[in-house]
Amino acid sequence: MKRGNTRTLIDTQYTLSDLMKQVEAQLREEVRHTYKTYLEHLLETLREEAVGRPRYARGEAEKAPYYRYGYRKWKSVQTPWGPIEEVRVPRIRTGGGKEVKLVAYEQRLVALAEQLLLGYVRGMSARTWAILLRELGIGEAHPQTLLRLIKRLREEKEQWRRRSLRGVKALVLDGVWAKRRGRGQKKLVVLSAVGVREDGSHELLDWVVAEQEDRASYERLLTKLYERGLEEVELVVADEAEGIWQAVETVYPEAKKQVCLWHLQCTLEQKLLQDMGDQKGKKAHLQEERRAFRTEYWRLFEAGGKEEAEEAFEAFVKKWATKAPRMTAALLWRKERLFSYLELPYEWKEKVRTSNLAENMFRHMRSFLRRYPGYMSRAHADEVVGLYVVGMQVIQEVGRCTPYQLQLNFNTPP
Repeated sequence: MKRGNTRTLIDTQYTLSDLMKQVEAQLREEVRHTYKTYLEHLLETLREEAVGRPRYARGEAEKAPYYRYGYRKWKSVQTPWGPIEEVRVPRIRTGGGKEVKLVAYEQRLVALAEQLLLGYVRGMSARTWAILLRELGIGEAHPQTLLRLIKRLREEKEQWRRRSLRGVKALVLDGVWAKRRGRGQKKLVVLSAVGVREDGSHELLDWVVAEQEDRASYERLLTKLYERGLEEVELVVADEAEGIWQAVETVYPEAKKQVCLWHLQCTLEQKLLQDMGDQKGKKAHLQEERRAFRTEYWRLFEAGGKEEAEEAFEAFVKKWATKAPRMTAALLWRKERLFSYLELPYEWKEKVRTSNLAENMFRHMRSFLRRYPGYMSRAHADEVVGLYVVGMQVIQEVGRCTPYQLQLNFNTPP
């Protein structure tokens, strides 16, 4: 036997990617088969519940019973693992012979909309996105179909932004920064407003895209809220950007003002480090003072009422005034915005002493923007946020999160 005709495993070039594709293809086939089996079983169970009696048994005369009416087949059903073919669907009819639909046929799942909107905000064309869907095994999609879906999502976004805002008691304002595409381009900031209702529930109310967190930008955001029916609020919470408070004074002059206590802590710590830097001492001593400051700072806000809090405040200032004069002066300057949340008559008042409600609203978006190539323009940034908000609503309906791999795909240039 000639040695040259013998092929060994070493001669055959296999890559890890090739092996993973083979495994993925086999798994997809098995998952689709299992999916189809369970789906048909569920449909059969639904029919048995609707009919309410064993096969060949008669229903009660005074009721209008449903009857089994054979089967039909769905030619193709799209799933996140690819299409399943020839799904056997039971049929039922009334005593008069009229067919009743057991379930409504949806060729496109809601989950597909979730994948689509999160990919489209990257700026992909509908054709490129259709190719990506096919590569992911989600199913065939004509570009015009995708564009119609995007149009519907845009309409939902605009309708959502026109809803009435009556009943909001507190506003939490914050900004989310992200880069703009292109070398040397300045970043853009999404200014958001989260509203808290009397029952303690909260939701995103609206947003604007700006180049900086200045008075004019926040005034534009607050004016939009005012025009939608939010003519007064009891409390506004924000960080230390002075432009925010100037805008609040213009649109909601009667509202109480609460500085975000977490942002204030960061500011005061910087002042404390400056004060400690003027004193000669070891680094370990500095860390001890820093920990002591944090503990005593947050102890100020354990008070049950404003009077008790102000007494604790005076004791705090008296203790720290000598060794940290800059920090103490900065704290005294903000005293009027320190305990405003305690004046609210609601049980949830402690949740509005920081801007965490607004920051947490966009915590997934912050993670997403770390891998995001950047906004193309202010209009594109507004589109991204709008589809992100609609996407979060879809995710809540679907009960699942977007696959991480898909996020990587639409962050990679086509």
